[in-house]
Amino acid sequence: MDEKTQHSLPIGTILNDKWVILEFIAKGGMGEIYRAHQLNLKRDVAIKTVSRQWLEDIQEDPEEKENALKRFRQEVLTMAQIRHPNVIQIYDFDKAAVKTDKDEYEINYIALEYVPGLTLRDTMKDEGFYPDEAATVAWIRKYFIPVLNGVSAIHRAGIFHRDIKPENVLLDNDTPKIADFGLARSCHMESMTCSLEIKGTPGYMAPEQFMDFKRADARTDIYALGKILYEAIAGKIPENAVPFTQVGLKDPEGDLFQKLDWIIRKATDKEPERRFQSVSEMKKALEEAIDSWQHSARSENRSRTGLSGVYMSRKTLAILSVLAALLFIGLSFWGFHYVQEHFLSGQPARVRTLILPSQYPAKIESVDGTILRLIPGGTFWLPDDFDSTSSGTVKVAPFYMDETPVTNQQFVDFLNQIRADLKVEDGAVKRDGKIYLYLGEALQGYEPIVFFNGRFKVKNSAHSSCPVIRVTGYGAQAYAFFYGKRLPTKLEWLYVAAEGNVKGNKNQQDKRQVVLPPSFFETIKLPYPVMLFKPNFFGIRAMNIHLGTWVLDVLFAPKSQRELPLTILAGFETGLSEQSRIPLPVKRNPWEAFEEVGFRCVRNVTQNLSVGGKKARR
Repeated sequence: MDEKTQHSLPIGTILNDKWVILEFIAKGGMGEIYRAHQLNLKRDVAIKTVSRQWLEDIQEDPEEKENALKRFRQEVLTMAQIRHPNVIQIYDFDKAAVKTDKDEYEINYIALEYVPGLTLRDTMKDEGFYPDEAATVAWIRKYFIPVLNGVSAIHRAGIFHRDIKPENVLLDNDTPKIADFGLARSCHMESMTCSLEIKGTPGYMAPEQFMDFKRADARTDIYALGKILYEAIAGKIPENAVPFTQVGLKDPEGDLFQKLDWIIRKATDKEPERRFQSVSEMKKALEEAIDSWQHSARSENRSRTGLSGVYMSRKTLAILSVLAALLFIGLSFWGFHYVQEHFLSGQPARVRTLILPSQYPAKIESVDGTILRLIPGGTFWLPDDFDSTSSGTVKVAPFYMDETPVTNQQFVDFLNQIRADLKVEDGAVKRDGKIYLYLGEALQGYEPIVFFNGRFKVKNSAHSSCPVIRVTGYGAQAYAFFYGKRLPTKLEWLYVAAEGNVKGNKNQQDKRQVVLPPSFFETIKLPYPVMLFKPNFFGIRAMNIHLGTWVLDVLFAPKSQRELPLTILAGFETGLSEQSRIPLPVKRNPWEAFEEVGFRCVRNVTQNLSVGGKKARR
């Protein structure tokens, strides 16, 4: 090959009349990964092949070449034995002839489950979770325990991965999936003896793996898992750190971290015999540490609350029951007359009904895969210069809001579902004459969404979970309608942004002085994955960045889904209120789109969210 950067599979190549290559994803070591589309089942897959360039570089070493292909075939046989939700699934293994303008050659390839987005590394903070006990426990339960389950399934099949590291654990939304079995070894397969046998990642390699790769077994993977747990708590291991060593937390405080330190040290012991002898044993130790911490936390919480139901007298319980009944009757009576006066009478009302947020779950899942969080509502002080129709104290009814902005992948999925109604003309995606999205380079070197072979796709899979931009108001509103949601009102957006900041600031007590500090709005460099934005008090991410959002140009939630005037709210210095430094609406036409504007959706608390017969999961 003339150029080192040339890929083995040109875009558009069709392998065996089944897989059409859509994009090059990555190259590492001797392999190349592509995203492809399976024509008969109409799904995207990952295609992995041995790099033709790499094979040419070692063509003078036939033994090395044969062992490379042997290891490639072994990876297929290894993965084919495992069926587990936390392990990447293999679909096919075959050979194919590839013909280009210059030559024709044959390749071996694997068709795998395609998982766009992030890796386990993206869920870990560089500085670690310590000393935040709650965050540590949440990460272990949400991500690390599923990884242990996947590794355990691999070991039950008699297979040892030998290259467990955060980068080899892909995230399918929030589901970890173990990938890259290129160094895996099965006790049922023939071993290889060549230079490839010392491959691995030093920071996660156990001492015996480096000294004699054939000695690697389940305890070698346990060593790597201990290193990952250490990184999650203490912070990323420096590249210049001494490899193949035992690690542990430095002077851990608290019972939880002391137990986790013991688990890490045992898992990363230099001697395999002194480590956990199975992943199940390590998982059990972790779960016991977490259960002990939760039990202590509950006991401490009960002791702080003072009165306990066990010690209440019957007389006290009777009095409390009567008071609760009277309170319920009073609230019901007040609520009925309030609704009758302000809602049923047709008169405008700032609070449309009496809603007790405790009646509703704290979060629900929409059919587009987004988590919506409950915003309990309340009173809010509106500056005079925010809206010409109202100012002063207003009431915000409870509602649900998307935790994150809509991503590139979510908007692509939406476009592909309605693509029969769309036209792409001069770089604009249109429906019934209305522009939904502008294609092309959004920022220098960043082209998020492309139209190829009749389908929309994220050009670079690494950008799948980044906020979609260059969407028009028409496109944002159509997306919300399609999934049974709506765009937030400008008051709802402002309430979440401002109150989400104030409620987390104990020094900010006066509701009439709701202001955003000068450092509230952060400048971020797109593209940037949505889950890496920090959540505010309400659990909503990306409210404090210099990224505008499409909203309804009204203060209060509409009674029905319909097209309403739109505006943009953004945290730009030029669009801040002189009174209180809160964002001001920026009037824009619904057919316009901007490189610094995206959107998110909301829904009413009493709304049955359903699309195509599917209901939101609670």
